Amino acid sequence: MVQRTLTMFLLLAAAALGPARAQDSPFQIVWVVIGEASSASDKDPAHAGRQLFMASDLVSKSLANVKVEQVEVDPIINSLAIGQRLCLAKMSIRTLGPGKEAVGGAPLSISVRQDHKPRLGLSRSKRDICLQPTAAGEYPVRLTSMLPARDGTTRGVQVYLRVSDPNKTAPDAR
Repeated sequence: MVQRTLTMFLLLAAAALGPARAQDSPFQIVWVVIGEASSASDKDPAHAGRQLFMASDLVSKSLANVKVEQVEVDPIINSLAIGQRLCLAKMSIRTLGPGKEAVGGAPLSISVRQDHKPRLGLSRSKRDICLQPTAAGEYPVRLTSMLPARDGTTRGVQVYLRVSDPNKTAPDAR
């Protein structure tokens, strides 16, 4: 009798868990690389574009033991109206090493959410990446160092495009 009760309890528990599993969402955020950036140096401003770095550039910086501990971008939040354009090379992009010293020309990858990419109005050239969103919303953009920090991890920063629709009026503040 005890064994039959235990079996029934296990079957009921499995049946109760079954629907919960079926409700799990298959949604997954996927980030796609849209280009590269190099941080500003004393001599050069930051650059963004396609294929800025070759494998040999990364190898030479790695062999020189260049480490990136922090990535800084200003501004973090960029407010735009639909159709306005933001070019990444116009942003202040800096990288810092272990002693908080500037690491000029550090290679960074630029990525966006794949589900946002069609609405970003992406245009790329050898020297810049521009975004001209076609829909209102908030769009994160990640800049991640291609060089490791001292602990072997990679550091990055996420900036946001807050895009508004100028044709929509705000509700009355009554």
